[in-house]
Amino acid sequence: MYFRLKDGVLRKIMKKAWKKAGAIRKLRNATGIGLGEFYRLYNEICTLSEKKKDVLEKFLNLEIKEKDVTETLPDNWKQILGGKNCTEKKRRNGTLDNQLKEARKNIPYGKTTKAWHERMKREHPDEYHMIQYERFKKIGGYKFTTKKGEKVRNLLEKQTADILFDNNINYEYEKMVKVKNKYFFPDFIIDNKIIIECTAWRGFDKATKLKNKINILKNKYLIYVLIPKALNNYYKILNNHLILGLDDFVPLAQTFCDANKR
Repeated sequence: MYFRLKDGVLRKIMKKAWKKAGAIRKLRNATGIGLGEFYRLYNEICTLSEKKKDVLEKFLNLEIKEKDVTETLPDNWKQILGGKNCTEKKRRNGTLDNQLKEARKNIPYGKTTKAWHERMKREHPDEYHMIQYERFKKIGGYKFTTKKGEKVRNLLEKQTADILFDNNINYEYEKMVKVKNKYFFPDFIIDNKIIIECTAWRGFDKATKLKNKINILKNKYLIYVLIPKALNNYYKILNNHLILGLDDFVPLAQTFCDANKR
């Protein structure tokens, strides 16, 4: 596991460790933290591994408080990040679509289909979920075009996108995100921090599904669910996440705009 700490906390810890050791060489002998790693930690340009966290806590006889930890990351977070960056790079340079098309051509049928799905999910999870998503999009019925020029599923999504566009808010539509080894394609993501889901579906089942989704995503994102005001009865279980209608969404979007300017 790896840890991201609040600004200045890791620098303060490394400064204490340096002062106690008296020299970098002595610090390396005591903790195993060499010159290069020391400066990366001191300048807060890398994460703190659980192993080094334990070493520093023992060396300094202190405990890093939970309130000072802003994010915990799994052991393979670098591989996950590398996979995401690779996928995004392919998307930007235009090679992802071709790769997905080729992969779709090779999707087997019959008895071997299940084995292919299991192998792809295990060995190439990002590509697998993108392939499945692209296949889903073909039958998803993207009937509306936003001011930004992209196709979206329904009128509420178009209206939401247009409000964001009118307020000069950069957003990404149905971008793939991975949280707790689960993949999602939220309707809108702003600044990799805020998720906006839009639904005009009448029914309690949709609210339950969204609640389960929020329970996973809220560890990393601030989440809002935009619904028509008349459907409030169905979605009450989402309480603080709800935005009741476009009239309430417009001033909220303005706050996103103000935040981007700061």
